[in-house]
Amino acid sequence: MKKLLFLILMGSSVTMYAQDPEDGLRLSWFVPNGTPRSNALGGAMGSLGGDLSSNHINPAGLGFYKSSEILLAPKFSAKTNTFNYRGTTSTSTDNSSNFGSVGIVFADGQRHNNWTSTAFSISFNQVADYNNRISFSGKNNFSSYSEKYLEELVRDQADTNAALSNYIFGSSLAFRTYLVDTMANASGAVTGYQSLVPISTGVNQNYDAITSGSYNELNFGWGGNMSDKLYLGASIVMPMINYSRSLTYIETDATNNTENFFGGFVLNENFSSRGWGLGAKFGIIYKPEAYLRVGFALQTPQLISFRDKMSADMTTNTEKYAGVQSASSSELNDGYPGTREYTLATPLKATFSTSYFFASPGKPTQPLGFISADLEWVNYTGTKYYANTYDKETSDYYSNLNSTIKAVYKNNINIKIGTEIKLNGNWMVRAGTGYYGSPYKDEAVKASHWTVSGGIGYRTNRHFVDLTLVNTTTKDAIFPYRLNDKDNTYADYKGNNLVFSIGYGIRF
Repeated sequence: MKKLLFLILMGSSVTMYAQDPEDGLRLSWFVPNGTPRSNALGGAMGSLGGDLSSNHINPAGLGFYKSSEILLAPKFSAKTNTFNYRGTTSTSTDNSSNFGSVGIVFADGQRHNNWTSTAFSISFNQVADYNNRISFSGKNNFSSYSEKYLEELVRDQADTNAALSNYIFGSSLAFRTYLVDTMANASGAVTGYQSLVPISTGVNQNYDAITSGSYNELNFGWGGNMSDKLYLGASIVMPMINYSRSLTYIETDATNNTENFFGGFVLNENFSSRGWGLGAKFGIIYKPEAYLRVGFALQTPQLISFRDKMSADMTTNTEKYAGVQSASSSELNDGYPGTREYTLATPLKATFSTSYFFASPGKPTQPLGFISADLEWVNYTGTKYYANTYDKETSDYYSNLNSTIKAVYKNNINIKIGTEIKLNGNWMVRAGTGYYGSPYKDEAVKASHWTVSGGIGYRTNRHFVDLTLVNTTTKDAIFPYRLNDKDNTYADYKGNNLVFSIGYGIRF
């Protein structure tokens, strides 16, 4: 693949800098979860309304409510991942159950001035599920994780005191365990740094990360309709993020040579990120004919304040050079994990929607079903970090990170299509699909999400039950580390996530 432009990360004994562009992408490039009905329709709910998912997709849809409603919808997922890293294929699995969606709609079906009806809703929705396992391995004679530390020390022209203490989550651990060591001239003066890893003869690399947590939204929405023709709505969004990653990365010598001063090293990282913020969504739906609806929704960037924590330790086997050496960030930071606080703005999103309702010729006023489509534009390059402290070093860091995001990502379009058909009695069947395009500028990185979904629903005057099955196929690239002086190697990732959700609701 082409060499990507990536930010060279800075290190400090007090402040933790360790972000990649993907940290922002984690909050914008995913298949959103919704109510079981919305999931069965591929998420194509932008112009339909009458479902609790309107609060999270297009709040104008709340204007279709004429009676109040409460919904509870848990979900269960099974993930299977396949990786190909430098010719070696591996798999991993993860299963989880989650509290998917819950909410209540208070509807007022009485006419007030120009409003035919209005509705207010409070809902909590798990937008994204971060529970997963990313695990792959392979032989590499092209690059090493240790070069990441080497680049940092060389770039900063760090002296040995700085190398020992200023990069407590990476380079200092590598230097203290002799994974990276000094070079000296004939008189013994230090002239630079070198990695002890024998890259030319190859190293066995193993990357194993377990992630957990979720991206949740608490929404307060209002919607109303004028003459059952024009529907308007708005919602206040409070995102709440909880993400954790436990990473073990291992490199070992691919040869049987015990005289080359490298047997291997193990890096353990524990990272957690907690955030909450504020945003808004606005929507409009117009019904020019009984059988046709068109809609538009705008999601403003959500400003989310984060507090991250990180700790790391490393053990290196240098064989006869210095034996087995260990070091940890807690030893260098008075026993505390490293912390950072910052604010992130998520991308702007705009959704254009249309729905067509069809009926039997003999009963044109009683729809038999519909087909609906959403076209969603996402401003991935608009992801932006802001420093919570305003010293020059921190401000420059996030400015460079924002420039990197614009250089690496592009804006793109997601397409969602869904249909529902009413059967005899109170039953209905649904099906849908969605395609989420790649956010990467580099065409060599093949990335996408594709969903195929289906479900059934049962409705009476007061109760309803929805059962939905969604299968999401993901293609992406997983980078075990980033380098600036050579092409970056990555694992081709194909994931399959099967989600079953069940919803039970009461109208009152």
